[in-house]
Amino acid sequence: MTVFYAIVQFLFWFAYGTAVNFCSVYLLDRGLNNTAIGMLSAAACALSVILQPLLAAYADKEKSPSIKTLLLILAGLLAGFGLALIPSYGGGAGMNALLLGSAILIVQVALPLVNALATESMNAGKRLNFSVARGFGSIGYAVMSFSVGRLTASRGAASIPWIIAAAALGLLAVLALFPFSKNGAGRQVRQRTPGGLGAFLRRYPAFGALLIGCALIYTSHVLINTFVFQIVTRKGGTSQHMGIVMGLAGLMEVLAMFFFSRLLKWKDCSFWFGISGVFFTLKALGTLLAGSMGALYAVQLLQPLGWGLMTVSSVYYVNTLMRGEDKIKGQAYMTMTLSVGTIIGSLAGGWLIDRAGVNGMLVASVACGAVGSWIVLRSRRA
Repeated sequence: MTVFYAIVQFLFWFAYGTAVNFCSVYLLDRGLNNTAIGMLSAAACALSVILQPLLAAYADKEKSPSIKTLLLILAGLLAGFGLALIPSYGGGAGMNALLLGSAILIVQVALPLVNALATESMNAGKRLNFSVARGFGSIGYAVMSFSVGRLTASRGAASIPWIIAAAALGLLAVLALFPFSKNGAGRQVRQRTPGGLGAFLRRYPAFGALLIGCALIYTSHVLINTFVFQIVTRKGGTSQHMGIVMGLAGLMEVLAMFFFSRLLKWKDCSFWFGISGVFFTLKALGTLLAGSMGALYAVQLLQPLGWGLMTVSSVYYVNTLMRGEDKIKGQAYMTMTLSVGTIIGSLAGGWLIDRAGVNGMLVASVACGAVGSWIVLRSRRA
């Protein structure tokens, strides 16, 4: 099961990274400006914030289709949008923006279900090491960063739809073969519980504060990741150095994922979840203080205990915290904080750079990370 799920993670994050991270490359080539691209990304993320909990609440119902079925539908839609972009490349910017924006929406909505596919399988007694499999997702992201960057440099932005379609079709095929049954995934008898975020937070009072803390941490993360090119040029680097920074970060985070099962033997997932926010803050501070590209490369050594650790520990934490009928919704609400952070970071980052420069934006990143990590540390045990 772990090998099978690792392939799912690899292909999903390859498709995710191509659609989200190379959105600007593709749409700038199609004639859109940076403001329009930022608004498109923010709109896709905002819509995903609405759809993620709705789809998760639907998936949690006893008579709904299985997570595997829902993911097959989403992978099919992603492949369809990728294929539709191929003949649209020579067309108007509006149609290209609509199709690529839809692809971004699909991968955002699918993310909590990809995580829940693993937790539901584990809860059904299947042998699956989520942290190791999620590490292959980061490897897929790193491979994507290097390979798609080189391919678009040599073949142009027109290659991006082909890559999205190919990754989505591969994901569709692997999901079709993935051994998953909703009936076999039930951990316990699912009870009828009131729906909606308000009712959910009344059942888990401290979880609301935790979500706010995570949203601030992810805002800190997005401020750096979205504007990494501006940060690199501020440190004296080029687009080539930007690719190295992204690739290093992707490879480094794998360490925490591969060794997470051993970390759990030392401390529980709540502990690692709490300290991961601290390392997000330390990475933001290191990025601010780095005076050269060499120093910026060294800062990526903090990636495993920040993004790498939070990515896996948050999934385990939610799975242990929630009752059976709330587990998928819990994963969706946690993933929703990444979308909220993406919206805030994408919209605020450019504004901050224009008015306070790259360092001013990085100060804001440090502040968001510090406040967010303090909230998470205070509320994770409550």
